[in-house]
Formats: sequence, structure tokens, C-alpha cells
Amino acid sequence: MFAIIDIETTGLSAKSEKITEIAILLHNGREITEQFHSLVNPEKNIPYQITQLTGINNQMVKDAPKFYELAKKIVELTQDRIIVAHNARFDYGFLQQEFSEFGFNFQRKTLCTVKTSRKLIPGQASYSLGKLTASLGLSHHNKHRALGDALATAELWQMLYNIDPSLGGEDNIALPAALDHEIIKNLPRKTGVYYFLNSKEEVIYVGKSLDIHQRILQHLNNYSTRKSIEMINNIAQIRFTVTGSELAALLLESDEIKKINPLYNRAQRRSIFQYGLFSTVDENGYYRIKISKIEALSLPLTSFQSQDSGKEFMHRMVREYELCQKLSGLYESAGACFDYQIHQCNGACIGKESKEVYNKKVELFLASLQFRHQNFFILERGPEPGLRYAIHVANGVYQGMGIIEEALEGSQKYLHQAVKAYQNNRDTHQIIQSYLRHNQPQLLIYG
Repeated sequence: MFAIIDIETTGLSAKSEKITEIAILLHNGREITEQFHSLVNPEKNIPYQITQLTGINNQMVKDAPKFYELAKKIVELTQDRIIVAHNARFDYGFLQQEFSEFGFNFQRKTLCTVKTSRKLIPGQASYSLGKLTASLGLSHHNKHRALGDALATAELWQMLYNIDPSLGGEDNIALPAALDHEIIKNLPRKTGVYYFLNSKEEVIYVGKSLDIHQRILQHLNNYSTRKSIEMINNIAQIRFTVTGSELAALLLESDEIKKINPLYNRAQRRSIFQYGLFSTVDENGYYRIKISKIEALSLPLTSFQSQDSGKEFMHRMVREYELCQKLSGLYESAGACFDYQIHQCNGACIGKESKEVYNKKVELFLASLQFRHQNFFILERGPEPGLRYAIHVANGVYQGMGIIEEALEGSQKYLHQAVKAYQNNRDTHQIIQSYLRHNQPQLLIYG
């Protein structure tokens, strides 16, 4: 599928300089399958500053093969493969120039990990190979040598390819035997819910994505666990529902998983939110808040997918509502909490802040966890222009959702008629609450 290449040269200009070292790593999208490396006699002097940078000197390349002696091997290794390089224009340009000197037209598809990194991993301080691998925690040994840089590029490429397996084109992805390439080509790059079916047309997995096409390619390229490999091998058909709205996709996914009970959604069958926020009153009359595992009959104030996400949320709330770390379950101490010592807590943990004042702040925080309005529709983007999704909440309870015509969204009667009933549960409440916390969708408030 891919030939990851790095070269060292006598200078920067492909027209006047020559290759001194080359490394080619064949990669199938999951791992390196073959490795080739050689010094190259450039048939010209290597400048001192280049030797300082790379460590390659004239003596080292004196008995190395000349480029034309390696040409056949390079052609064979790169045949029907996409060349991947960090600053591919540089490496590919030198290869083309070297081949052109004895009349061979070297043509290959290329992908540049610099350009791809800028697109898929934005915001990096630098996109040079050395600094980028360091910031991403990737291995990079023997810098400015062809093999060392090629191996580092391979690690970077694996990361990029895992993010977006379509980089190499759908035809380069090994599909399950029963799955046709045309199915993949026709997948939309839109928000919605997708379904994997086996040969018996049973749904074995339900997922949601902002880009159905890209997310499914990631699934088909995920060989990291036995479960994922088993699922890939059982996929015979793919179906999807375009929603356009992320919130509608989240709600539909949650409902479908609970209704269909797919084989490979084990972790989401009961609830995707396993930890909850609970409130009690201690012996001194202070409200205490704690993140803990949700038991079968317990009813949390709100819930989270993990304990860490719950604690992260509470750290923000402690700052926003001026709560006490200790009374919020974030700091264990027999005395004052850490924030009190740095003058960011008013001392509820040691009785300095009265329970009346402190509890009022907690009540304001707890009120923020409920819907600000009891009766409303959330109006979201629909599956195509002119259509909208309407998500209905009445008396603080999720009622369902439906697709409406944008021109009629002002009619409450029409909205009520268009909405299909869906089951309300802890997950749906948390999905809507979390979405409203992080987004500002259009609301139609009534009642």
C-alpha cells in the first residue's frame, strides 16, 4: 500500500545535488512489512556542513553503490505504492531527478506527512519531523539519517492513518470478504448513525459520527484488539441514517443500542454513563457532593462516562461556584482543603464559611444541572437543506424527536405532530444536558 521514504542529500537543490542515503519502509496501513536501507555514492563531494548535520562523510560513501545500481530495487519496492514522506516534495523531487538522469520517468502517487499533520493535528508549534515527533511522544532516533527519520515518519504516518484511513484511498483498505468496495465509496461524509450487519442481516454494531465515511474506515482499519478484528470479519453489510444533527445522532444511537442490543456494543447496552454525581448533608449541615459509581437503584443528579470526566467537570464547577474541594469530593484531608490554604476556598471545610452561605452556592450549582426550561423544542440541522430535527422536552423529560420542514418550525402544533416518541432514560437526559452545556442550539420555549 505505502512506501515510506526518507533520503539524505549533498544539498537542497535536486537539480544540482545528489542523494547520499535512502531508506524505504513498506507499510500495509498497520505495520512495516519490509525495510530497505543503503548509503549512496553521490559521485561528488559532500560539503562539510552536510557532514556536520547528518554525520555522512565522503569516506563512508566511497564504496557505497551509486544510485543507478539501486534504481531497479527502488522501482520494485515502490511499484503500485503510494510514497509517503515528511516534506514529500523534497524526497520525491530528488528521486525523479536521479531517475531522469538515465532517462527513466519515475512517477508515483505521494502523500506528505507535513501537510497531512497540519490538517489532522492542527495547532502544533512546529511541523518539523524532530519537533513534531517530540511533541506527540513518538520515537525518533538517529535524526538526520535516512533510516532513523524514515522510522519516525512511519510512526507519525501510523498515527495520521489511524485518524483518517481514507488518506490512502478506499481501494487500499483490506475489506471483509463479504463487503463490497462500492458500499464504502457510497458512504456519506455527513453526521448520522451507522449500522454494521452480519451475513444473516443481524445488526452487530451501532455507532454515531460527524463523518460516517471516515469513522467507518477507521473501524475497518482497526486491528488493535481481538474484538475489533472479530467484528471486522463479521461485517457483511453497512447501513446508515443521516441526521445532520449531532444531538439527534447521539440520541438515536443511544436508543438503537438499547433497543437492538448489538453484539459488539456490550459496553453501551445498559448505559454509557457509569458514574454519577450524588449529594448528601453531613453531620454539620453542609451539603457534600461526590462522584461515584452508579448502582442499580441509585438516581444521580447528573452522570458521566467515566470517573475522570466527572472529576474534571467538578473541578470546573468548584471554581465557577466557589465551592470547597473537600466538600466536593476532590480533596481528602482531616483539616482544611488545599484551596483554603491558597485563599481560593472560604473555609466551609473547617466551618469558617457558614452552612447557610455555602449551601446556597451548592443549591445554585445543583439547579444548573437541571434544564433551564421545562418545556421546549431544540431545533437542529436536518439531514438535508430545508429540513430540521426537532427534539422535544416536556415537563423536564425527553419526549422524542422528528424531522420537520424548516418553513413550518414556528408552529407548535406541527412540531408536536412531527415528533416521534422515544424512550426517556438517564442517558437521554444526560446527552441533552451535556449538549446544551457545550452548544447554543436554537430553542423554541413554550409553557
